[in-house]
Amino acid sequence: MSLEAATQYYHHGRFRVAGGIIPNAITAYRTYGDPKNPCIIFPTCYGAKLDDSGLVPHTYMIGKDKALNPETYYIVTFALFSNGESSSPSNTPFPYNGPYFPAVSYADNVRAQYTVLTKKLGIDHLYCVVGFSMGGQLAYHWAAMYPDYMNKYVSICGSARTSPHNKAFLEGPKAALVASKDFNNGHYTETPQHGIRAFARVYCAWAYGQTWFRNHGYLHDGKYTSMNDFIREDWEAGYLRAWDANDMITLLHTWQSGDVSSVEVNDNADLAKCLGSIKAKGLIMPCKTDLYFAPEDSENEVANMPETARLVVIPSVWGHFAGGGSNAADDEFIKNEVTGGVLPNAVTAYRTYGDPKTPCILFPTCYGAKLASQTYMVGTDRASVLNPDKYYIVTIALFCDGESSSPSNTPFPYNGPYFPAISYEDNARAQYAVLTKQLGIEHLYCVVGFSMGGQMAYYWPVMYPDYLDKQVDTFLEGPKAAMKASKDFEDGHYKSVPEHGIRAFGRVYCPWAYGQTWFRNKGYLYNGMYSSLEDFLREEWEADYLKYWDANDMLALLNTWQTADVSIVKDGGDLEKCLGAVKAKGLIMPCKTDFEIEVSYLKDTAKLVVIDSVWGHVAGGVSCSDDLAFYQSHVRAFLENE
Repeated sequence: MSLEAATQYYHHGRFRVAGGIIPNAITAYRTYGDPKNPCIIFPTCYGAKLDDSGLVPHTYMIGKDKALNPETYYIVTFALFSNGESSSPSNTPFPYNGPYFPAVSYADNVRAQYTVLTKKLGIDHLYCVVGFSMGGQLAYHWAAMYPDYMNKYVSICGSARTSPHNKAFLEGPKAALVASKDFNNGHYTETPQHGIRAFARVYCAWAYGQTWFRNHGYLHDGKYTSMNDFIREDWEAGYLRAWDANDMITLLHTWQSGDVSSVEVNDNADLAKCLGSIKAKGLIMPCKTDLYFAPEDSENEVANMPETARLVVIPSVWGHFAGGGSNAADDEFIKNEVTGGVLPNAVTAYRTYGDPKTPCILFPTCYGAKLASQTYMVGTDRASVLNPDKYYIVTIALFCDGESSSPSNTPFPYNGPYFPAISYEDNARAQYAVLTKQLGIEHLYCVVGFSMGGQMAYYWPVMYPDYLDKQVDTFLEGPKAAMKASKDFEDGHYKSVPEHGIRAFGRVYCPWAYGQTWFRNKGYLYNGMYSSLEDFLREEWEADYLKYWDANDMLALLNTWQTADVSIVKDGGDLEKCLGAVKAKGLIMPCKTDFEIEVSYLKDTAKLVVIDSVWGHVAGGVSCSDDLAFYQSHVRAFLENE
């Protein structure tokens, strides 16, 4: 798709910044995609321009096959103050022109960009901020300054606070430019070529890893004949072509003074406290060989955000520029992580029953289920709903259940706690591939699901509205915390079964699975099968998870459940709009006493039938024969009613 977009300009009027006032401040920006989609902003880095004329092209992450897809997201690219497009020393009139331009902070940029989003573009909520280098530092500031306005942020080769070593590095190119014979204290009347060329030569050596230089990466596979050619054409020309010297110095000052803990909403420049208060989910991606945004700094910062941020180190010799679109391999690595991670050899496990020439019904697993236990609704007897004599039934295992790709069966480097987060959308895409590419199913008659399988059933008609006819859908921090806090879980790096953690998980989960009346009636005794609540907990809940489940699988699958929101797929969080657009006929069957469980939005396409049971959430499973008979009769009638 075309990436042509005009640069637009927002006029703020008088705008206060860290070093004073900009009388008629301007923020330059471009937009890509449909404003109805979830909004992602992508600010410039040092050296970048919105029009790609700078040293670093700015559209390298935008495109149908890129990390930021304009067909899925509404993407707003912002030019930082001092980059020559937004207000800068080079384009600001007297009396704040050139060396008189005031100092600008990251917080000033965030406030200006927030104004553009809310007052000009009408963005009520921001899905994500993605940034590289200075853009990555800006992403941290967004998360700290507007905690309830955004969901996520991605910092690529950036940091929350500019480190002392980073500041010292920046003194080098700055000194080379400022001390040059043609810079004239910023009062030059023509381009200070000596100063800019010296700046570029000092900077260049820091931008890549030492191994990259050792491997003669600067030759770019024959594009350049020597290091001098590379520095002259890539670095000197890159700054001389598109950059003003005062802009370079002022923007560098913004970078050098970066510290997210210094923003007004936080206290006493306490970095740990500031980072710990961030609500948005963060993806922090330093490069292993970055010489100034070192990965150790990112490790220290992420340690203050154990529940909200994830650290992924880019394994590259390209140093800082690994994050800036410099090579295809690193671009692909970053894309896979930004778009949700990657499974190198993903596997979907499934079973089939019946004749593929008959109408196809999909029956995905729920939390705690395996394919072997997914047969309670499948059979040729009169009581069974999913009859293989009438339907082609495909039971399919969700990712993280231990049969499809999961933390427990995925090899290095995505094994155990390193397994990427999985969404219901990911599962639906994988299942669609199995049906269409492997089984040759051109049209799906119905998706039937219980619990997580029921949530899965909502995603199918939203994602593939013309592919199926019907769908049937028949508390989580507590058990997760119990597992992770146990003495044998070891942050997911356990070498033997973490019994304490799994037993604690089972005990915390159990009281949410049934209705209060069920407990009051001592349903846990199962008509004499168990002699006490303790026996029931130990044999039914602890034993089943210990026998069949891996702890990392349990947490990864729980994360899929916990992050469910079908409206994110296409309607930017508008659930009413999303469900109102569903075409498939739906049968929604919650239990009256379910603690965990939307039909008014489905208007004329869905029917609500409440299971009148004291069994709570498990009423939709196989625990009670009366409940099983009740909902199977309704599902059977729904399937047979054309």
